[in-house]
Amino acid sequence: MALKIIGCALIMALPLLPVSAQTSVCEAGEDLEIVTSSQAMRAALDADLRPILADKGVALARTERTIAALRPMDTISLETENFPGIGLAGEIDNLEVTGRFSRTWERGGKREAREAVARAGIAVAETEREIIEHDIAHAIETLYVEAVLLERRADLACKRVAISRSLKEIVDRRVEAARDPLLAQARSVTDLARAEAEALQYHRLAAERRMTIASMWGRAEDFAIEPGFIERRLKSGQLDIPGVYSPEFEKLQAEDRRLAAETELRRAEAVPDVTWSAGVRKFGYREDIGVIAGVSIPLGTQSQSAAKVAKHRVQQELVAVRERVLRQQLLRQAVNYQRAAQNAQASIRDIDDVLLPEAIRALDLAQEGYDRGAFSYLEIIDAQRTLAELREQRLGHIETFILNEAALSRVTGREDWQSIVETAQ
Repeated sequence: MALKIIGCALIMALPLLPVSAQTSVCEAGEDLEIVTSSQAMRAALDADLRPILADKGVALARTERTIAALRPMDTISLETENFPGIGLAGEIDNLEVTGRFSRTWERGGKREAREAVARAGIAVAETEREIIEHDIAHAIETLYVEAVLLERRADLACKRVAISRSLKEIVDRRVEAARDPLLAQARSVTDLARAEAEALQYHRLAAERRMTIASMWGRAEDFAIEPGFIERRLKSGQLDIPGVYSPEFEKLQAEDRRLAAETELRRAEAVPDVTWSAGVRKFGYREDIGVIAGVSIPLGTQSQSAAKVAKHRVQQELVAVRERVLRQQLLRQAVNYQRAAQNAQASIRDIDDVLLPEAIRALDLAQEGYDRGAFSYLEIIDAQRTLAELREQRLGHIETFILNEAALSRVTGREDWQSIVETAQ
């Protein structure tokens, strides 16, 4: 009698559950424009301002090359000496005025060495854009995969809704036939409402993630994920490690070339420049004019140049070590990504080939047996839970595989996002 009272109370409370509002979540919605991952990458790259900032850095480096091609400036000087004094010296008019022109003769190929350093600086600046674009593409790819997985979780929740709805129909028939108590009916309605609420939550999260992606290029409307994304990634996944790659390698190599050019410039500075000057001098009280000339050569350029050359050699060695360290780290990461993806791939095969078919068969048998009265409601719920857990585990392994396979593609350089975007266009 107590169970019937509890069941009646739950039945009366069921209209308070937002079932009707959630039912439409699993139904076909409005048709949205499909945006592929490649299209999202291209749109985000076109809208992001960081590549423009990198282009300005390249433009600045090019101005440095123009400046490096200039020779040292000539100088013109005007000097006066022996101004009239005061007192007894005020009667003396011995003012001297000197005009001088000076020019520096660069020796040792300094100008060519400066231009080489500037050209190497342009190459370093150009690598910044590739690094920025690589980071943008990686961020979009990660967000897109997350959106796809959230949509797939929403689909799994909708499958649970379908199972719960089918089970509720069976329970309703048994309650109407007085073969089950009202509590079982209340439990089935609660399970259906819970499944629909979960589906609604995942649909909201997937929409939020899609809008996050769209905001990367200023889009205000929602869009649809490309169909078959997961299946294509599972089929096309390659888990070999032919080598490791990072756009940082290009930057380090460009930096090494710049340091090599700096070294050559310091060697050229060991050859002293010669500054010569010529001019005239006017002697005041006699109105005489004389011609002057001079030459200046700096001393100690050899020792200064040797010290700077040694400094740049150490910097080159540091860059070489940094490249080897980065290569070692990427290789270790690649091995970890490979193992994780291989394990996930094996787990997916086990679930698809053995566990999932058996779980579906067990649920079908449990529903059929419950309809006949051979099983209890708890047994069919247990079969339903087992199937849901297997599907969730499978999706978790898919997530592990896709994310690790994508990371492996990045660190091995197998997946060139630039070619992907161009192909999509």
